[in-house]
Amino acid sequence: MALLLTILLPLLGFALLGLFGRWMREPLPGVIASGLVLASFLLGAALLLQGGARYEVGWLPGLPFSLLLDNLSGFMLLVVTGVGFLIHVYAIGYMHGDPGYSRFFAYFNLFIAMMLLLVLADSYPVMFIGWEGVGLASFLLIGFWYQNAQYADSARKAFIVNRIGDLGFLLGMAILWTLYGTLSISELREALEGPLRNPSLLALAALLLFLGAIGKSAQVPLMVWLPDAMAGPTPVSALIHAATMVTAGVYLLARSSFLFANLPEVSYAIAVVGLLTAAYGALAAFGQNDIKRIVAYSTISQLGYMFLAAGVGAYWVALFHVYTHAFFKALLFLASGSVIHALGGEQDVRRMGGLWKHLPYTRWHGLIGALALGGLPFLSGFFSKDAILAATLTHPFGGVGFYLGALLVAFLTALYAMRWFVLVFLGEERGHPHPHEAPPVMVWPNHLLALGAVVAGYLALPHPLPNGLYPFLKPALAEVAYEHLPLALEWALIALAGLVALLGLYLGYRFFSRKILPGWYLSFEAWSREGFYADRLYNALLVNPLKALAEALLHGDGGLLRGYFGLGGAVGRLGQGLARLQAGYLRVYALLFVLGVLILLGVMRW
Repeated sequence: MALLLTILLPLLGFALLGLFGRWMREPLPGVIASGLVLASFLLGAALLLQGGARYEVGWLPGLPFSLLLDNLSGFMLLVVTGVGFLIHVYAIGYMHGDPGYSRFFAYFNLFIAMMLLLVLADSYPVMFIGWEGVGLASFLLIGFWYQNAQYADSARKAFIVNRIGDLGFLLGMAILWTLYGTLSISELREALEGPLRNPSLLALAALLLFLGAIGKSAQVPLMVWLPDAMAGPTPVSALIHAATMVTAGVYLLARSSFLFANLPEVSYAIAVVGLLTAAYGALAAFGQNDIKRIVAYSTISQLGYMFLAAGVGAYWVALFHVYTHAFFKALLFLASGSVIHALGGEQDVRRMGGLWKHLPYTRWHGLIGALALGGLPFLSGFFSKDAILAATLTHPFGGVGFYLGALLVAFLTALYAMRWFVLVFLGEERGHPHPHEAPPVMVWPNHLLALGAVVAGYLALPHPLPNGLYPFLKPALAEVAYEHLPLALEWALIALAGLVALLGLYLGYRFFSRKILPGWYLSFEAWSREGFYADRLYNALLVNPLKALAEALLHGDGGLLRGYFGLGGAVGRLGQGLARLQAGYLRVYALLFVLGVLILLGVMRW
């Protein structure tokens, strides 16, 4: 029951704030919401220290409502509630004075509850309930300022694009049920330890589950919703796009590793999609001028890294990057929020600059976040990114091509991370005349996230702790054989990754500090700004044709209905006219009799 309580606590916050929040004064709704998330974190940590927990209610054979706290789900629970708590506290200050203050925190608690249901589920149907729940909560949060039509459209776009992936998830579950008669994750894991039943159909089920992960984690080709999701308040971007919802696809791959590890072709496809997404997000980030959209495309790219790691079979490495990414990406989003707060709502980096001397805390938050994203040696992002690079060479579904592609993306990441920092904090002042630092309630969560962005990577190493992250997660993941690199080669690859990051950061600083950029870059930037026209391509191939078809069907229905009702009206009018002829007047009957006789005579003579 204590395990169920970790979900019920934020769900209680949603109900309480949804029903009574309008009568609460600031900051009480934020304090209640934050406190309940912290309580879930502490309860989950206590259960994990006791060796885990299970909660089950048998509804239907093979379809139990079951929750499982093992090392994998416990790891995700701590990331979701730990980082989620800091973002909740930050939002207390960020949302100050907003008319929907209590409604915002009600939605925030709903999101956390659904995310916890997703990660604690021990059956795919229960996971799918959480999966859909976070989709609903993200729709409410992205469209929080629904009075703005553009923001409402962005929320609908995210919701609709994710439905494509959700359909894949559903169909994948249907095939697994057909093959094994159960959707319990624990039972499926045991069943797949033996000979595979119908490998071709099983591969199709795996591909459909992968499609679900593609939608939720914004992978190519379903990545178009995430940049537009920046329409919501900045804490929403930090919560959904750093530590929680977008990593749900990675969690699905890891939780289903026993399935994917048996299917090399599917795993290879996952790695290819991951590398393509990592490259796409990195290249598209260069052209963005909205401070949050730069970080959003960065999120797409980093999620691609996670999929690449899972695809080559290094599931624990993918989760390691989920963990480090949660800190530095939440830090980047919240530092962006502090800049937006300081500039009175300004989000265009072309109207920023020179903020280093005005924002004594946020400048360091931004710098640490950018350097961790760029892979500066000894920060958290360096350790997890280096582990991904090494995994492409040591794990069974990897190869040199994946390594070189990932190394190139690492270089590009360092470049655009420094572009973000230079345009926002360095150079001449180009915007607001009187920027001001954020209040303490927004600064302190960023202090803790910055600390995590520095030290989180060390927690996965075997030497500072008795046991690193790999042995902790190993029991919950599929066993995948991998090669050990010679020690000299391993150190050489670590040094190369560090040099690439340092070179990218240095060149990024030098290049984007220039007042005039070369023409070739401006041409590339124009393409990059449009996300390489992915949205326009979808509009041309899908959205506009479907709109035209819908219009045609609408008017077609109207014509058919008008014709149908028009015919009925004509018959009715004819009946009314004939009824008048039978009104009981003798002269009318005599006239009709004479007309009838004349017509009959005419016919006979003819």
